Amino acid sequence: MVNPYPLLLPMRAAVAVGCLLLVAGCAGVETHSGRGGARTLRQRRLPTGTALITSSPGEQVRQAVELGLLDVDAFEKLLFRAGLEDLDELPLRRNPFTPEDAVEVLGRLMEKPVTLDAFPPRMAAGFLLREVLERGEVSREELVRRVARFAQEQVAVLRPDGYLAWALDGSTQQKVAAVEWKDGAFRAHRFELGRFYSGRSGVFRHADAQLRSVDGPPLAEVYDDADVINRSLDGAEDAFVELYHAMGQLLSQPTSTLAGLRNLPAGLVALITSSPAYWERFQSMTEGEQIREAARLTTGMVVTWGAASAATRTVRGAMAGAEATVPVLSLSAEGALAVERIAVPIGRTAAVLSGGPGAAIILQRVDANASSPAEEPGQWGPAEESMSARARRYQEQISGHSADDAYWVGGQSTKEGGVKFDGFRDGLLLEAKGPGYANKFLDSLDPKAWFKSSGAADMVKQANRQVDRVRGLNVPIEWHVAEKRTADAIRKLFRENNISGITVIHTPAH
Repeated sequence: MVNPYPLLLPMRAAVAVGCLLLVAGCAGVETHSGRGGARTLRQRRLPTGTALITSSPGEQVRQAVELGLLDVDAFEKLLFRAGLEDLDELPLRRNPFTPEDAVEVLGRLMEKPVTLDAFPPRMAAGFLLREVLERGEVSREELVRRVARFAQEQVAVLRPDGYLAWALDGSTQQKVAAVEWKDGAFRAHRFELGRFYSGRSGVFRHADAQLRSVDGPPLAEVYDDADVINRSLDGAEDAFVELYHAMGQLLSQPTSTLAGLRNLPAGLVALITSSPAYWERFQSMTEGEQIREAARLTTGMVVTWGAASAATRTVRGAMAGAEATVPVLSLSAEGALAVERIAVPIGRTAAVLSGGPGAAIILQRVDANASSPAEEPGQWGPAEESMSARARRYQEQISGHSADDAYWVGGQSTKEGGVKFDGFRDGLLLEAKGPGYANKFLDSLDPKAWFKSSGAADMVKQANRQVDRVRGLNVPIEWHVAEKRTADAIRKLFRENNISGITVIHTPAH
C-alpha cells in the first residue's frame, strides 16, 4: 500500500518536520529507535483533510501521541508526558521490566528540566519506577495496570505554584494557595508538595501507598476554577521558579557553613554535603544563586523521589549478608542529580528520603583534601526503649535518625555509665518530648499531683543527668517539645529546680 502519510518521515522517532500534516487512509509507518526497538503508527482512519497544525516537529510528536497515532502504551505515554519527549528515550519493551530498567529511566528523567506541565506526570512516573525498585521486576502488562490506578482514583498532586493538577496528564484543576515551608514541609493550606491526593468522590482526600483514598475529613472540594485557563498557558516554565520565594524564607542570607543550612529540608542538606565539590561551589554563590539552586534541587528530589525530607538510618538488608543493593542518589560538582543501584555495607549510616516506595539513600562522601570533622561527644547505639507510634514519629522528626537508635554520651548503655539523648545534629545534643504531656500540667503550669512525683520528677532527673554528663564538653543541649503548653511547663520546672544548660524549644509535630 502506498504510504498515506507522505510528510511522515521516520527520522529518530520524529513524526514529521513541518507545520501542516494532512492525515488520511488506514496504514501505518514504522519509526525506528536508535536502541534497536521500534515505534509504529497505529492503523487509524481519520477524515480526509484532517489537519494537525503544529509549530515544531516536537509538537507534532506530542499531538500524534495524544491522538493515539503512535503505538505507545499507557506507561510509555506517561513517561512521554513526564519529559521523555524524544521517543528514542523511551525504554524498550523488555518483559519483564526490571529494577535496572527503572534506574535507567529514572536517570533519564532526572536529566530533563521539570516544567509545571511535566511536574504531575513526573511525580506519577517516579512513583511507579520506585515501586519497581522496591518490589522487583514486573511485566509490561502489570505496569500498564498500575498506571490505570491514577485514572481510577483520579489522583492529583500539588504543584510548586500552588495549583492542584491531575497526575496522569498534568492538566491544571484548581488553585489552592501559595506554597510555603511550614512544619517541616512545603505546604499550601492542607496540601503538601510530594503527596498524592484522590479526587474520586468529588472531594480531595489523602491517597495511601496504593493510591487509594484514605478515610477522613475532605481536604477540599473538586471544583471548576476559571483561572486554570490562564495558568495553563504558563505550563512551560520551570517548576522550581515557583519555589524560589518559599526557599528564600529558609535562606535569608548567603551561607558558607553547615549551620547556615540547618533550616533547609534534611534531604537537601544531606545531598549538598554529600558532594564536597558541589558544596565548595555552593559556598561561593551569591544569595540569589543559592536560593535558585536550593529550589531547583528540592524540586528535582520531590518530583522524582516524593520528598526532600530525610531521616538518618542504618542500611539494612532483606536477606542475610554483608551488603544490600539500594538506589543511591548523588550530586555532581555541576549540580546534576544521578541515581545508581549499588551494594552498600549493611550497618552503614545514610540519609534515607522519606517519600514512599523505593526510597533512595544519600551516602556521605569524604573529600580527601578536606579537614577532619570535629570529634563527636558520643556515638549512636541501641535505644533500649519502647515508645508509642506518635512518640516515635516525633523523635525521628527531631533527630533525623531512626528511633531504634539513641545517641549515647559516656558509654553505649547505662551499665557502661552512658547517658542517653534522642539525637545529635549540627553540633547539638537533642531530646524530643512528643505530644501527650499537656494534660499532665495545671493551668498554672505546675504538674498535676499524680504526675509531680513520677513523670515530672523523672524529667528533672533526666535533665540533671544530661547536664552533668556533658559538663566541660562545650556541647549545647536542646529539648524539643511538641506542645507549647508543655514547653512552657518544662521551662518552669527547670527554673524551679535550678537546671541550666538546656534550651527548651516548642517544635510542633508534623
